[in-house]
Amino acid sequence: VGVKYPNSVNQKYLDKLANDPSVVVLTETTSNLHHPNFFPSIDSIIAPIEKSDNQERLFQSLQPEILLTFGGLVISKKVKAFLRKYRPTHHWHVDEHKAYDTFFVLSKHFKTNVNAFFNKFLASAHDVESEYFNFWKEIKGDYETRRKSYLQKIPFSDLTVFGQIFENSPKNIQLQMANSSTIRYAQLFNLEPTIDVFCNRGTSGIDGAVSTAIGASIINSKQTILIIGDLSFFYDSNGLWNNYIKSDFRIILINNDGGGIFRILPGQEETDNFETYFETTHGLNAAHLCKMHGIEYACVKDEDSLKSELTKFYVGTDIPKLLEVKTPRKLNNEILIGYFDFISSGIINHSI
Repeated sequence: VGVKYPNSVNQKYLDKLANDPSVVVLTETTSNLHHPNFFPSIDSIIAPIEKSDNQERLFQSLQPEILLTFGGLVISKKVKAFLRKYRPTHHWHVDEHKAYDTFFVLSKHFKTNVNAFFNKFLASAHDVESEYFNFWKEIKGDYETRRKSYLQKIPFSDLTVFGQIFENSPKNIQLQMANSSTIRYAQLFNLEPTIDVFCNRGTSGIDGAVSTAIGASIINSKQTILIIGDLSFFYDSNGLWNNYIKSDFRIILINNDGGGIFRILPGQEETDNFETYFETTHGLNAAHLCKMHGIEYACVKDEDSLKSELTKFYVGTDIPKLLEVKTPRKLNNEILIGYFDFISSGIINHSI
């Protein structure tokens, strides 16, 4: 399931899919669909398989006969690569207007809304005996246990920051996520089901995240929280220059002093050219911007300070707030790569 507006799919259809032993439902942060039997954090499922000696057999066991998709653009690069190589026999896409051939094997476009489709489809579908769901549920349980263990042992970094943010997020908020590293880190965690998540995927660039979040907050009665990286924030900081920012608007700025995602991508090298033209290190902070625009500012650089600030960050005030979290630029990528290595060590225990 790709990008989907909150509460747009009838829960009875989701429950039916979730309890079918032959079905695995892969969701993303932006899918806004929740069930204990669904599989969020797609990359945490696929990455261990990529590192396994049994990669071929494991991927073949996950390869679906029917791939049913709905919603907008898919974020996970790993699930795209997996389904393009291990292609389903049939790919059906449900949408009233567009059919994204994301996996290059689209066989049927159902031009209807999702609820109308499931109303007809599930009425004629029958459960079959299968271990498909149970096998992947076991792997899901493994990586969730290992993720918790890993977060407890690693130093302060982007990954621990996101863990703390989502662990301490209030219920019933509108969460606006910036592109690039921000939304991809969010994909590694299970979010509170009452949170409505939005990310302006568009061309997947860093443009307009601040402006989009402020605009969305104006027409939504829920408190809006924007989580954003430093380059995205500074690039669209003129979005703060308006008279419509609500007093309960909150910004969490994760400042790793550059485009940290480029340290994760293949081919990065520790050179002046890399830091200047790809990572674009800058040494800036948001203190003066906040003062200019009348926003309450706080800055933290360690986990204890972050926990302390988050306990009071969402409390109502007369003006909006920004919490700047500074993380170690040269350590974040090592921590993230180490995460996938750590959760991968358990998959070898699973037989097929």
